[in-house]
Amino acid sequence: MSDTDVLVIGAGVAGSLLACELQQAGLRVHLLEAGGAYDRQRALRGYRRAWDRNFQAAWPDWPWTIVPHLEEPEHYYGSQPLPGYHPAFIKGEGGTTRVWTGMTPRFLPADFRLHSHYGVGRDWPLDYQQLEPWYVQAEHRLGVAGNSSQDQGSPRSAPYPMPEIPLTWGESWMAGKLKKHGMRLVSSPAARNSRQWQQRPPCCGSNTCTPVCPSGARYDAGVDVQRAKSLGVRVSSQHVVWKLEHQGKYIVAAHAKNPDGESRRFTAKRIVVACNSIETPRLLLMSATETYPQGLANSSGQVGRNLMDHVFLFYRFSTPEPVWPGRGPQAVGHFLHGRHGAFRRRHAAAKLFVSNDADVMSQTTHMLNDPANWHRPVERLRQSISHSAALGAEVETLPASGNRLRLDARRRDPLGLPLPRIDYAISEYSERGEKHWHEELLRIIALLGGTPLKVKRSLSAHHPCGTTRMGDSPRDSVVNADGQCHDHPNLYIVGGSVFPAIGTANPTLTIAALSLRLAAHLKAVLTGK
Repeated sequence: MSDTDVLVIGAGVAGSLLACELQQAGLRVHLLEAGGAYDRQRALRGYRRAWDRNFQAAWPDWPWTIVPHLEEPEHYYGSQPLPGYHPAFIKGEGGTTRVWTGMTPRFLPADFRLHSHYGVGRDWPLDYQQLEPWYVQAEHRLGVAGNSSQDQGSPRSAPYPMPEIPLTWGESWMAGKLKKHGMRLVSSPAARNSRQWQQRPPCCGSNTCTPVCPSGARYDAGVDVQRAKSLGVRVSSQHVVWKLEHQGKYIVAAHAKNPDGESRRFTAKRIVVACNSIETPRLLLMSATETYPQGLANSSGQVGRNLMDHVFLFYRFSTPEPVWPGRGPQAVGHFLHGRHGAFRRRHAAAKLFVSNDADVMSQTTHMLNDPANWHRPVERLRQSISHSAALGAEVETLPASGNRLRLDARRRDPLGLPLPRIDYAISEYSERGEKHWHEELLRIIALLGGTPLKVKRSLSAHHPCGTTRMGDSPRDSVVNADGQCHDHPNLYIVGGSVFPAIGTANPTLTIAALSLRLAAHLKAVLTGK
């Protein structure tokens, strides 16, 4: 007899939402998480002590399981050709939503039909209208603030649960300057309270959304992990699932190690892998047997392949008048051009956005490097920061078989499990898009009368997707439109790893919508309702 009805592996946004929905339907649910529980106050203390305040700075490491660090990604991924692809994430109850900025744009309808419309990339096996009701539910579950009357390209059947967070002073200045040039800068939908919502307070503008929201106004999945516990979900943190066990084509158990390296076996009628796009294929590949030598769910050979992310471009520039960054959330506005158009036949689209992060530390370091600034440094720093702004672009990439994750048997984590190795390069299509949006950002800066100061480029916006893509055919995909593995009828996958194409939207809202959609499917299968 199975220990439970549904075993969910991974307590991020996908796994925690799924667990809550299924438990409320009367099913027995067990949620496993590799990391531990997080404490917001401890995270705030860690952030205050940190010198490099990157998005992992506030949160502790777990000695029994490692994650890729921004400062030392080779420890997790191994050496790669430069520039390397090093998406970072955290483990623990709530997953990487503990550190996200909370941006929740929907995919555009054309993002689901990229190949049909433009002859590039790959279509999803479902369309926008099929997912739209689940977007509505996801927005209410996460608590999304947005302007319901504003057309951002994704038709809506219901309003946002909260009004939008207004543009900051600096963004309003930019919007006014650029309006006469036909550019619209608008408030982005975000899982960040603009008023009291679900016992969470409104945003107080602390400007530390990443790495930690001090008040809890910004959603993180730790909220739903706690809700799952209150509903009766059995939650087992500090359990690193390292192998799935099969009998014939059915998955009958998951094996998980505790911090001491002791392994336990958990059985269930249905097993859902709700890890990220790195850890999900890693688990499936580690579960290889004589029957499935390429790993589980991998008769197509697509597990670990088709890895995608957004190429990240970031431009800090000086402004001719003060714009006062650092007051309010770190990110509020984005532009309404760039995400869609006939140009997608030729080059990649991008989401263009404004950053409201003052970046005090790097500006202070830069200023003090010049002895000329040592006279009256506070006044000079105030002048520098108040007259600085930042724009960015997240450029879409296409699925490619050669962009893949494999296991590296020579490198092991603290529990002796093989670490991943990644091969990654962007296509000419994305390179053309990157060049185009680079020039567009410089044009916007010039229209604002600004002077570029600092440019950053990365192959990763820390939005890894793909690696277990969905599709209609078991020959070239891993799961169907419901997230059910073609090879194993009782094994499901949910998360960014099932995306066939990435578009330009931050992936979290779409992950949440797919999780709620999967919950409805499993409830129907297991309860008949």
